[in-house]
Formats: sequence, C-alpha cells, structure tokens
Amino acid sequence: MQVVATQIRVGMILNLDGELYRVNKTQHVTPGKGVACMQTKLKHIITGKNLDKRFRSADRVERVSVVSKQMQYLYDDPKGFYFMDNETFDQIELDVDFVGEKKWYLVEEQSYNIAFYESTPVDIELPASVEFEVTSAPPEIRKATASSSLRPVEVSNGMTVQAPAFIKEGDKIKVNTETGDYL
Repeated sequence: MQVVATQIRVGMILNLDGELYRVNKTQHVTPGKGVACMQTKLKHIITGKNLDKRFRSADRVERVSVVSKQMQYLYDDPKGFYFMDNETFDQIELDVDFVGEKKWYLVEEQSYNIAFYESTPVDIELPASVEFEVTSAPPEIRKATASSSLRPVEVSNGMTVQAPAFIKEGDKIKVNTETGDYL
C-alpha cells in the first residue's frame, strides 16, 4: 500500500528497494527555503542496520501490511527468545538482535502480539507498561530536599529504573515500555 511521506509514523514497516525497514523516528522538516521533507530513522528488519533517510513531502513509499499473532513468551537462552503460538502451539525463535532492548519488558508466560510480514516476524508489540517487583533499593536518605528526587532501583529482571525515594525493596512498580521510566 502506497502512502505519502508525510503519513509515515513511528512503528510502520516500509519496503524500500525490496528491503523491510521499521520506522523508529520521524521529524517533519520545513526549511525557510527549499522543499519540506520528512526526516526518518529506519532500522532494517533482518540485519538491524540503521538508516537515516529523507523523503520529500510529495514522495510516495510502500507501507507493508503485517498480520499480528498472539504468542506466549516461553523463555530465552543465549541463541534467542522463544514464543509459542496461542492457537496452533507452534514455537518460534526470535534472534537476540531482533528482540534488542525489548527483552527487558518480556515476562515469561505473558502473551504478546508479534507482527508477521508473510511468514517473517517483523515486530513485537509491547503493552504500554509492565509491572515489576523491586529487588534492590538503596536506603532512603533522611533530610533530603523537598523536591522529588529519583534514585536507581533494581527490578526482578535485572533492569535498573529511576524511581522516587519512597520505593522500597519488595514494592511493585509500573515501568513505561517506550521510555523505561517509572510510572
């Protein structure tokens, strides 16, 4: 499906010269002189290579239609991450590089939507937030300033999150999956 460059949004999958790219960042640039354009940061689906590409506003690009399947995250090992189709019980392995930083938000036995183009997985759709238990938190500092100060706490999967001083070990906190911030 063809879309005008100004309709490109983060998360879209584009077909450029037969290669699939995920849009990671977009910025509409309108210089004082010259033609308005859409500046994008793209990531190759298979190789993971980054590409900065500028499209003129009138350019048309091919957006790829994807099909999402509900799949349960089973486990990971040094080779990859394993998911099971909730309907057929088929298992797939996703490469460590493909999963990337999303690994921090995968919880065993949780279901996630995995987007497929033809039979190739192209994206993992994470929920807006994930709840974790705090496993390590430094002691609260008395006589701290009145303004809210954040401090690093470690959660059950090993990730470090900046959280308010009142968070203690054993508390459950929500983390934004887009930014990695405490909610």
